[in-house]
Amino acid sequence: MKKATSGTGKSIGLYLWLALIVSCLSLYVLRPDLFAPERAQHFFSDNLISGLMIFFVIATLRGFTLIPLTPFVLAGILVFPPLPLFLVNQAAVYSSTAILYYMTRVMKFDHFFYDKYPAQVEKLILLLNKRELPVITLWGFAPFTPTDMIVCICSVLRVSIWKTLLGVSIGEGVICAIYIFGGSVSLTALMNFLQP
Repeated sequence: MKKATSGTGKSIGLYLWLALIVSCLSLYVLRPDLFAPERAQHFFSDNLISGLMIFFVIATLRGFTLIPLTPFVLAGILVFPPLPLFLVNQAAVYSSTAILYYMTRVMKFDHFFYDKYPAQVEKLILLLNKRELPVITLWGFAPFTPTDMIVCICSVLRVSIWKTLLGVSIGEGVICAIYIFGGSVSLTALMNFLQP
């Protein structure tokens, strides 16, 4: 009986995950005007708090889709002031990491990473067995590595949630600060240069 309940929970989680992806893609296909850059910038400049809340929810839920956070941060640079964006992004890193950590086994994300990146997962497990916090932090900082992978592996290996949150938030915090503050300065300089 317990086994059947566990299988049902996993199926529901998988269906919810698929429904979220299909809903987002359908909205994008059916109403591309909602995603126009000018419209987004105008909306977010007039509704900063609402916009940041939407960013927080999207950045948190994107963990279920295993989409990297970087594209959302880069898009956020175009419409939000740097400091509020950084603070909300860090809150989303915490929430997304915690949710993914606890949902990994339910939604079988660990199998996804084992199947897609077997060599990297094995190396990661060996490294984590030696030094957990530095490995988690460096993995979170590395720009072209899926941070969700380290969270899933930490969950499977039962690395402490607090150590996982700390390592990911430090690594992601540093790289996102570079993206957000550096990108904002670069964007402002580029706009000033292009103005007659």
